[in-house]
Amino acid sequence: MNTYPIELVMHKIKDTAPAGSKIEWQYPGYVSIVLSSGIEIAFGESLSSDTGYTWNTYELDGTNGLADSIEDLKDTGLIVSTLWTQAKTLLPKEAN
Repeated sequence: MNTYPIELVMHKIKDTAPAGSKIEWQYPGYVSIVLSSGIEIAFGESLSSDTGYTWNTYELDGTNGLADSIEDLKDTGLIVSTLWTQAKTLLPKEAN
């Protein structure tokens, strides 16, 4: 089990997301981050281990281009900053 529930991580994602992003909770339990470019990042708790988080993209053409994982860093700020670092190539230039 992660130190913080995914809902608390989602609040930090909302606070730090690039301008124009839409962040929503999606059933069955992941955070949908839709960037201004239309690319979606699906972020959630890891399904392959007891702790940590994973994310993948969903492109407008229906493909999944990128994915990565983040261990439970025991700090929502570190978790989210790691997400933005890993997804840097997807973010608008002004967010980099």
